[in-house]
Amino acid sequence: MMKNASIYSFLFIVLIGCNDKNTATEQSKEPAIQPEVVITAARETAAVVAETDDDAADDPAFWYNFNDPTQSLIIGTNKKSGLQVYNLNGELTSSYPVGRVNNADVRQGVQDSFDLVGASNRDNLSMDFWLVDKASRNLMYAGEIVTELTDVYGFCLSIDPTTKTAFAFVNSKTGKIEQWKLSISGDKVTGTLVRTLQLQSQVEGMVADDELGKLYVGEEARGVYRFDLSETGSDKGTLIALSDESNPDIKYDIEGVTIYETSKTEGYLIASSQGNNSYAVFERSGKNRYIGSFNIEDGVVDGVQETDGIHAVSVPLGEAFPKGMFICQDGFNYNNQIKVSQNFKMVSWVLIAEKLGLE
Repeated sequence: MMKNASIYSFLFIVLIGCNDKNTATEQSKEPAIQPEVVITAARETAAVVAETDDDAADDPAFWYNFNDPTQSLIIGTNKKSGLQVYNLNGELTSSYPVGRVNNADVRQGVQDSFDLVGASNRDNLSMDFWLVDKASRNLMYAGEIVTELTDVYGFCLSIDPTTKTAFAFVNSKTGKIEQWKLSISGDKVTGTLVRTLQLQSQVEGMVADDELGKLYVGEEARGVYRFDLSETGSDKGTLIALSDESNPDIKYDIEGVTIYETSKTEGYLIASSQGNNSYAVFERSGKNRYIGSFNIEDGVVDGVQETDGIHAVSVPLGEAFPKGMFICQDGFNYNNQIKVSQNFKMVSWVLIAEKLGLE
């Protein structure tokens, strides 16, 4: 779900239960019951190319256009066919049919002329990669890396802020997570497996906090875990306090996770609580203190239910999104009360910040 912390560093502005040796749990007092926080989406993308009842759209990612932010791109996965790319008006601009891609992510700054897009491909048990031509905004296929997993599911990218080394993380429904060190030579991406992590049950959503060196993983029936991001880091994950059903604002499954940055080290971690159609917001720094949750209901466009992937953009994107946006998959998409194929909704971050009293 392209949880892209790296583009914002240019602006200085993106396993609980068994208590086994690889997990720990942070303790916290129960939160006060939050008042219902309801917001609405400003825009939506065109419906993905799929049958009306298909579970097709899944995870949004984002490519930021430094020359003209209003010409940035939303890159969404279509689990029936491949990537679909949209402009900020939600119009479909291009498609890249490579198979059943599930999660996608973007990292910018890996090369002078090109940025990196990656996605998990369930057809080939692989990760597919593209290079974004910064001038044309086109995606050029850069190959696949076949994983060692028995199935592939969630995916995210990271980039070391100092060395500019790129990494890919991919996971499976068994709870296993692989970390791959990437190499980009010409128009080809290759990789080396450098670390594996393990949680107890099905995982999917992941996001890397490049600046703070943390990897966040959503274990769907348990909560959000925090790991060291480094390839030499500990393989022990810590369950974030109140990211599970001890929090009355959360109901499983935990799905997408993303980061909204307010500085190089501060901001918010957000997780999709699919069971009650809400989004839980935590502090980005420290032990990720829980702040509150919000829902997206009918407004200019229809509301959102049963979200899978999410993505937060923490840079200005024109008058409609002066503080960036929150993008989420909509499991039940309606046009004039008529059900259509799934799509992605765009919410102004200003609304979320105002409703929850955020920075």
